[in-house]
Amino acid sequence: MLFNHRTRRTTVVPVHARDLPMRTLRAIIKQSGLTVDEFLALL
Repeated sequence: MLFNHRTRRTTVVPVHARDLPMRTLRAIIKQSGLTVDEFLALL
């Protein structure tokens, strides 16, 4: 579970043994209140 202090949103991130499908990853990013570019900047 992740908490974004800026948006005050909580996002659940599932634990997977494999890579996440692209749609799942994009949904997690969207749910967290970040853009894909903001997410990539954090990596």
